[in-house]
Amino acid sequence: MGVLRAWIAVISTFWILFKLPLAQAETSEYQIKAAMLYNFALFVEWPAQAFSSDLSPFAVCVLGKDPFGPWLKHELGEAKVGTHPVEIRILEKADDARNCHLLFISRSEESHLQSLLGQLQNAAVLIISDVTDITDFCRKGGMIGLLMKGNRVRFELNANAAAKAGLKISSKLERVARSAKCGEAE
Repeated sequence: MGVLRAWIAVISTFWILFKLPLAQAETSEYQIKAAMLYNFALFVEWPAQAFSSDLSPFAVCVLGKDPFGPWLKHELGEAKVGTHPVEIRILEKADDARNCHLLFISRSEESHLQSLLGQLQNAAVLIISDVTDITDFCRKGGMIGLLMKGNRVRFELNANAAAKAGLKISSKLERVARSAKCGEAE
């Protein structure tokens, strides 16, 4: 019964996030995006070798200029993903990204996307961004693209890129995505 309640809570959170209108302030946008990052982590399964132990940290990383401000720490500061306590890291170099479980690539790194995503190819890292061209991001190997539609945050999923990296995406996450085939030819 506890597992059912947990799933209902997680699904309810996603429902609220997708239906919640955003204020024009950018902090509101990134507060919602920070909560979404945590929820994405709950719907993805990493290979066992991605963790050195059951208690090793779950690394949530931001590469480039941090757009979240206090929101990432506020939303994820005391959180756990399974048995793993969340550890937030702000990265200055792409070389450190392979040590992450979830990586948010900031818009400040948009001009380096091809190189960054090439370095992370087949790494067990869930790669997320809100760069200007989400389709291009997915085509180059990005896995979840966040975008604004009207005053709401939506996301597109590149399930194939995640699978190539050894990540198992829940069908529940695929169902709430605008598309599970982001970046693929239509």
